[in-house]
Amino acid sequence: MTDNRAVNAVFEKVSFVSKISTVLKATSDDESAIPGYLYMEVCNITLESDGYSDSMLEYLVDRLNKKSCHVKIKVMKLMKHILMHGNPQFKLGLMKCSQGITEAKKHSGPPDPLHGNIPYLAVRKTAKELLEMLFDTENFPTTSKPIPASSGYGAQSGPKSKMEGFGNTASPQKVGIGKSLLQNISDFAQQLREEPENPQRAVLSSLENPGSYKPPVDLTFCPPGDILEGIQPVTRRKEVVHIPGKAGGGWDDDEDNTDENVEDSVAEQHNSSNTDTRSRLDSSSYEDWSTEENLVKSTVDTGNDRLLTNSQITEFIKSCQACNCDKVLELLCQSLQSTDGPLLMRALLLIEYLLRTDIYGINQISEACGKYLLNISEGKASPQTSKAKKIIRILEKLRSTLVENAAS
Repeated sequence: MTDNRAVNAVFEKVSFVSKISTVLKATSDDESAIPGYLYMEVCNITLESDGYSDSMLEYLVDRLNKKSCHVKIKVMKLMKHILMHGNPQFKLGLMKCSQGITEAKKHSGPPDPLHGNIPYLAVRKTAKELLEMLFDTENFPTTSKPIPASSGYGAQSGPKSKMEGFGNTASPQKVGIGKSLLQNISDFAQQLREEPENPQRAVLSSLENPGSYKPPVDLTFCPPGDILEGIQPVTRRKEVVHIPGKAGGGWDDDEDNTDENVEDSVAEQHNSSNTDTRSRLDSSSYEDWSTEENLVKSTVDTGNDRLLTNSQITEFIKSCQACNCDKVLELLCQSLQSTDGPLLMRALLLIEYLLRTDIYGINQISEACGKYLLNISEGKASPQTSKAKKIIRILEKLRSTLVENAAS
């Protein structure tokens, strides 16, 4: 039995090598966040077996000793997720190997040239939260299982029953005479109140009305106005009655009045249908652009004089791909009309970076932002003017390249 366990442990450690690529991808040494699906994949690895959980713990503790702040933060975030949703054995093992987390709580080093001491502060904060979660006694995982009561062959026992078996059967629960009598009376009254179901009646009723089924009708559909124009309303012609004492016997007057009434009713129905159609089309054409507006405003209009960092620009591009790209470009072009220097510079930086991506075409950016870039480039000498001229030269170069490629 011991040999089998040792063989299984060795086999699980060897097979865990195929899972390392997933953990490496989740704890990569870069500024990108951990994708959501990798949290679930790493967590599911620990749930496959206790051996995988131990191997995952050993590997993450080793990765935590790396000097990179990005690796440390990602490793501790994975540990937090596994503590909440993973194998309970992982928490018990991590409590014994918490020295690396304690050292991460004091992590420091030379300031980053771009971010300063912010990465070290983030590592300390994450380590503190992980330690609080790890040694939280209220949510401590209980792996002990209740011991079932021993019973004999063929016995039925509860958690607090005595040993049962042959010669020691469980005695039935005693019920009072009054209680059993009341129960029988209530059951009998319930049977009297309920009418017996007649299956033949239900079958006959369904056969009598074979066409009673009606498909659901979509009342929200409204055809366009040009279709409504071709529909002629059904009108009932009144019976013509002879009226004595009038010229022509009153026949012509009735026909004229009927024609006028029909024309008036047709015109009223046509006008009301067109009005209803326009109101529905106007309401359906309304769209909510709050996501795009918040994205552009939070990135461009930050309220300070700082320029955008590479991480902020990258995050903007990722968010732009999840929104309506045409609307985002339109809002950026509106920002080019601003007289605020830092705000205008941030908008120009985003447009310049968009030229390096394949989200928009060259012609699309030229048509949307061309006139605004020309207005900025013709202004007084400033960093914004230089940036606008640079973007114009890039657009001209890209256009000429496209023309040459098309000609060849």
